[in-house]
Amino acid sequence: MDTNDIYQVSEKLRQESRSMYNRLRSIDADAQFVTHVSEMLTEYPVIANERCGVWYVDPQLAHADSVYFKSTDGHTNNWKFSLRRANTHIFPILAQYNGCILVDSTRKGKRMPDSFSRTIPIWCAVWNTAVKILHNTEWDCKLYTPPRVVSESENSHMSKLVPVFADMLLKSGIDVRELTKGMKKPVRPIWITRDHRLTIPPDFTDAEFCPIVCVSASSTQDCSDGFMYVQGAADDHELWAGKLTPQLFWKYKEQLLGDKNTMEIVDQVVSMDQDVQGSGGVSFIRNTNVAVGGQMATSVPGFDAVISCGERMNSSERHLCLSIHDSKKGQTEMATAIPLALQFVEPFMRNNSRILVCCAQGTNLSVSIALAILTKYTDDNGQFQVNKRNAITKQMIQNRLLWITTSHAKANPQRAMLKQARGSLFERALGLMQNEWRRMEHERMEWEIERIRLKAKISASEKRIAQLSTLYTVSQKHVAMLETMLKGGSKGEVKHVAIEVKQAANEARQAVKEVSGIGVADIVEVTRGTRERGRKLLEQCLEEIEALTNGVDLQPPEIMAAPLESLRRGEFGSVNSKGDTSSGSLGVAKDTDEPQLNGIIESDRSASDSLLLVSAHMPKRTSDDEESQPEQRPIRRISEQRRRRRMSLTVDEVDNAQWHETRVLAGHMDCVRAISVQNDLMASAADDGLVVIWDLAQKPRARARDMAPKSICRGHLAAATSVVLGSDCVYAGGLDSTVRAWTLPTDSASASDDVTGVFPAREFVGHTDAVWSVALAPRVSLLASASADATCRIWSTDSRMSSTPLCATWTSGKQVPTCVSFTDDGARLTIGYDSGTVDVRDMAAANNPVMFDCGSRITQIARYDNVYAVACVSGVVHLCDSRTGASVLSTGISAYPQPHVVTAVDISSNSSVVTGGSDGVVKWWDWRRPLTSVCEIRAHKQKADEGVCAVAYAAGGVLSAGADSLIKLFQQ
Repeated sequence: MDTNDIYQVSEKLRQESRSMYNRLRSIDADAQFVTHVSEMLTEYPVIANERCGVWYVDPQLAHADSVYFKSTDGHTNNWKFSLRRANTHIFPILAQYNGCILVDSTRKGKRMPDSFSRTIPIWCAVWNTAVKILHNTEWDCKLYTPPRVVSESENSHMSKLVPVFADMLLKSGIDVRELTKGMKKPVRPIWITRDHRLTIPPDFTDAEFCPIVCVSASSTQDCSDGFMYVQGAADDHELWAGKLTPQLFWKYKEQLLGDKNTMEIVDQVVSMDQDVQGSGGVSFIRNTNVAVGGQMATSVPGFDAVISCGERMNSSERHLCLSIHDSKKGQTEMATAIPLALQFVEPFMRNNSRILVCCAQGTNLSVSIALAILTKYTDDNGQFQVNKRNAITKQMIQNRLLWITTSHAKANPQRAMLKQARGSLFERALGLMQNEWRRMEHERMEWEIERIRLKAKISASEKRIAQLSTLYTVSQKHVAMLETMLKGGSKGEVKHVAIEVKQAANEARQAVKEVSGIGVADIVEVTRGTRERGRKLLEQCLEEIEALTNGVDLQPPEIMAAPLESLRRGEFGSVNSKGDTSSGSLGVAKDTDEPQLNGIIESDRSASDSLLLVSAHMPKRTSDDEESQPEQRPIRRISEQRRRRRMSLTVDEVDNAQWHETRVLAGHMDCVRAISVQNDLMASAADDGLVVIWDLAQKPRARARDMAPKSICRGHLAAATSVVLGSDCVYAGGLDSTVRAWTLPTDSASASDDVTGVFPAREFVGHTDAVWSVALAPRVSLLASASADATCRIWSTDSRMSSTPLCATWTSGKQVPTCVSFTDDGARLTIGYDSGTVDVRDMAAANNPVMFDCGSRITQIARYDNVYAVACVSGVVHLCDSRTGASVLSTGISAYPQPHVVTAVDISSNSSVVTGGSDGVVKWWDWRRPLTSVCEIRAHKQKADEGVCAVAYAAGGVLSAGADSLIKLFQQ
C-alpha cells in the first residue's frame, strides 16, 4: 500500500468518525448527562446557550428562553463584554428561581468552552459591579474563573477590564436599575463537567450568591457504546445538520438513532414535519409600536401592517413580503429589501400604527429590518421622528439594537445582516472614505511633485560637482606651472606649460557656460575673506601667465617667510604689485645669499574646498645651493569642513579619529530601547513592539553599510523596553507588563522565513505594570525582571518545569526598580532603583543585600567582573565594587552636563567605558583618567528629548541604539 492509499483510508475513517449518525449518538449521550444534572438540581430552570447548547437540552426540560454567550468574547487577550449580547432577559428568571442552569459543549481538547470559563464570569462581574455602583451595596464583585482552566495571571488581566466594562454598561442606555431590582444576591458562575460525579445534589440555599450553574455536556474521554464518540458534536451544526433542527431531532429522536442511514431519515423527517418554521413569540420593542416575531406570528391579530421576510409570497396594501434567504445569498437581498421596507412602513409610522416584522425564526432577518425602521423613524424616546441620513450616527444604531435585544430575548442577528442594515443607513461612512481618499491622493501628488523637484536639485548638484572637478584640475595645472617657474625651469618649458594651462582654463570656462550659464565666482562658495584673497592671488597668477606667454621676463615677487603655525591659522597677508605684504603677520627675510621661502599660494577653489600650501625657492639655483636648500614641505590638504569645525570646537571634533561609523542597522520603525550581544548575534528591542535578531558576522549589502536582520520576533502588545540574549532563546520585556521568549533562529533561517518570530515560545506573566529591564543567568537558568509595579521577579527559564515559572518576588518598600544585572555565575543580582539606591543581592541570602547610594535615579547598570558602572540621570557614571559597595572613583565620571542625562553605559576589560546621552552623543572614557573623554561622536538624532538609548561593546567595536530607530556600529 503506497502513501496515497494510506492517506485515502485515513481520510475516509476520519469522515466516518464524524458522520451524522455518530454526531447524533454523541449528542444523545451528552444530553443524558444534562438530564442527570437537571434531576439533581430540580429547583433551577435549564436554559440552553445558543447555538450549540440547544441540541443537548430536552424540550420537556428546557426553559422557553435561551441565552447567547459567545466563546469569541472570552478568547485570550480578546476579552469583551458585548452590549449586543447583554442577555438582560435572564434577570427575571434569576429573581424568580434564585439561580439557573446553562448548557453548552466544546470541541475536543477542552473541558469546557470559553463561553463558560471566561465570557460568563466577565458578564457576572460586570453586572455585579454595575449594581454595586448604582445601589451602593456591598456586593461581591470579584471575577470568579475555573482555577484549572484559567490561570491567575489571566484572571488578573481580565479583572482590570471589569470596571471599564461596567462603566460602558451604565452609559449604554440599558436600564440596569430596573432589570436588577428583583436581585437579592450577586450572581456567580458554578461549573459542572463530565469529570464530576454527582451523587449528592449541591445545596445553594444558604449561599451568599445567586448561582449560574454552567454544565459542559461534552466529555474529554471516549464514552461511546456501539458508535464513535465525537466531543462537541453539535458545534457548527450548519456544516453537517442540513435542514435538521434541534426541535426535529428531539421530536424524531428514536427514528434518527435507530438506523445508520441517517441522511435518508432526515430528508423524510423534514418533508413530513410541517412545523419547520418557528412559531416565534411576538415582542414589542420598548415603548414603540414595532414588534418582532416568527413566521407563525403573522396570524396574530391586531397589527395594521406586516412585513414578512423569507420565501416569496404575494404582497398587499398592508402586507409586504420580502424575498430574503437566511444565508450568505441573503446579504445582497437585504441591501435591496431595506429601502422597500422603509418606504412601505413610513405612512404607518406617521399614524402611530402597530407594525409586525417577522421571519422564519424571528431571530435574524426580522431583527435587521426592525433595526433599520427604528433608526430611521424614531427618536431617542421611541417617538416618531424622521431622521435624515446626515443625522444618523453609529451610536444611534447601537442604541436601537439594544432596544431590540433587551425586548426580544430570541434576537440573534447575523453580523453580515447587521452590516447591510448599517450600510443602508450610515452612508456617511462612504463619503468620509471618499474624502479621505481624495486627501491622500492630493498628498501623494504633492509628494510626487516634491520628488521631481528633489531629483532636479540632485541633477543640478551633480553638474556642480563636475564643474568643480574641472576647476580643480585647472588649478592643479596652475600650481604645476608656477612650481616650474619658481624652481628655475627654462623659459621654453614655462611657456609650454603656460599655454597648456591657458587652453585648459578656456575649456573649463566654456564648459561651465554651456552647462549652466553661470560664472566661476557663482559656483565656488567660500567665505568673503577667502574669496577676496583668492581673487587677488588669481589675478597675480594670470599676470604671470600673460607675461610668460608674451615672452616678458617676469621677476617673481619677494614674499616673506611665515611661521608654520601662522600659516595653519591663516594669518598671512595679500601681496601687492611691488611684492610687499598688506598685513604684518609675515616675517621679513631679505638675505638673498641663502635660499629663502618665497612663495605662499592659497586656493579655496578646489572641489573639496581644500587649502593648498605650496613652498618653493628662488629660480636660477646652482648645484651648490641645492645642498644648503631647506627640505621642501609637501603639499598638505586639510578639509575645509574639518578646519571650520575645529575653529567652532563642536562636540563632534574633540577627537573622533580613533572611532568611525562602519555599519548602520535599520530594521525598526521607532525608538530602539535596548540591545543585547552574544558572540556574533545581537538582539534589539524597540517601541514598535518588535524584537529583531541580527548577525553581526553577516557581510553588509553591496555598496552599503547596512544589512538585513536575521529574524524578527513579534508578540508584544506594546513597546518592547528591554532584551537579553540566551544560548537558545531571546527574552524581552515590554509595556504590556509581560516578559516573552522566542527561540533563536537557526543558521539557515533568514528574516524572510520568519519561522521563529511569529509567536513567542514562552510568556512570563505576573507583573501588573511595565517591565523596564531583564537580566539572564544562563548557568542557573534564572531570569530577573524589574517592573514599574515596584517588584523584581525571579523566573525559571527551565522549560521542563510544569508549574509556574515564578521563583521569587522581591520588593524594597516603595522604591521602583529600573534595571537589573546578574553576575556570570548567577550568584549575585544587582538592582538599581529610581531613588538612586543600588542593591547587590546574594541569591542564597537575598535578605542581606550590599547597598550603596548614587544620589539620583539609576538609568542603566553595566558590569565587568566585580566592577559596576552605574548611569544616573544627574549625568554622572559611578564605578562601584559589587562586593563591598565602595566607589572605585571618588567623584565618578561627569559624562554629560545638565539638563542632559546618561541613558546608556557599558564597560570593557581594558579600563574603557562607553556612555550614551540624551543629547545623542556617544563618549569613550578611560576610567583611570575620568576628567576628559577619549573620543566623542554625535551618533543619533534627538527625538522628544531622547538621543542614545543603549550602548554595548561587540564585534570589535561599539554598538549604539537611539531614538532615531537606528543601530550603529563604530570601530577603530
